[in-house]
Amino acid sequence: MACNLTPLQVQRILRWGFAGVFFITAIWALSFFYLIGFNTTNSLPGYVYLIIRYHRPAKNEFVAFHPPPNDFYPHRWFIKYVKGTAGDVVRWDGRVFSINDQPLGSAKVRSENGIALARGTEGQIPPDYYFVWSEHADSFDSRYAQIDLVHRDRIIGRAYRLF
Repeated sequence: MACNLTPLQVQRILRWGFAGVFFITAIWALSFFYLIGFNTTNSLPGYVYLIIRYHRPAKNEFVAFHPPPNDFYPHRWFIKYVKGTAGDVVRWDGRVFSINDQPLGSAKVRSENGIALARGTEGQIPPDYYFVWSEHADSFDSRYAQIDLVHRDRIIGRAYRLF
């Protein structure tokens, strides 16, 4: 069966094909530097975040990171606030924790489904580590040993709330 396309139709097909390939290639290339993250819990404000990869976050900025293997979210990455960096001091008074003598909240003894929750690290935060946190009472963050301090190798990048 012969294809009877006019030169103008062939030109349009080639133009749209080139545009499609260019668009897909551009999205692929941008994914090396940017990601879109979705918040599916109530632990943070907002639902959609832009993550700039390889950007080291500062205190009080959002950070996206890969948590260590844990009982609750085995195949997800997290977005939290950076509340402590190298040199800051984490202290515990029972289940209440503070950073540089500023109380931030408390840690639960057990999860909603009964899993024991150990407290995270106490003392001075070493170089290349971050204390990540969210003010939500059910946030799973550095206050718990299963997440603990996050090494820079686990950092994906700085996160910005879009909406």
